[in-house]
Amino acid sequence: RFLGGALISFVLLFILYRDIMRYKPLYINNYNMLLLLCLLVIGTILLCRISGYLLENLSKGLVLVDTDISRYGIPIATGAMFVTLLFDFHTAIIFSFTISLLTGLWLNDPLYPVYTFAGSLTAAFSVIRCKKRSALLRGGLYIIIANIILVLILLLANGDLFTQKTGVAVVFAIFSGVTVSAIVSMLLPLLEYVFKITT
Repeated sequence: RFLGGALISFVLLFILYRDIMRYKPLYINNYNMLLLLCLLVIGTILLCRISGYLLENLSKGLVLVDTDISRYGIPIATGAMFVTLLFDFHTAIIFSFTISLLTGLWLNDPLYPVYTFAGSLTAAFSVIRCKKRSALLRGGLYIIIANIILVLILLLANGDLFTQKTGVAVVFAIFSGVTVSAIVSMLLPLLEYVFKITT
């Protein structure tokens, strides 16, 4: 199973690489930007795994009905927002697609990538013409709205909309948007400085 998951991950990352080779070859020739993109891929996955683990254990501590609901609080859209600000919108789309499928594979949930991809695209769209730091806060608000809508749709699809799961899922969806905005606001200046990028 581990080998199969590793091969699927390799295929998805290869698609990301080929897309960049086709549409953004300058990034491949710029080792600074290539290193940054690799860092964002690995960093986003690590952030998802760590936050997913912490939220799941928090859910157990609060004795929630279903600890799987906690996955809606994972700030996956962080990576897409970073890529839009530091690279461009096109790269953010294929990045979001890859990361969303990887998280679906990791959580073994076929519907979860829909939630993460929609949230990531919302994050990318919200900062596509960002000129002020305050726009990052507005982006977090848009992510919250998109997350809540998607959570309600997914709960409806699973037949759980009119249960006690709904309120908890909405709280986690809001937490995700707030966390994305906070992480990007804190780390963006650092990435700009280290990689000599003006956003």
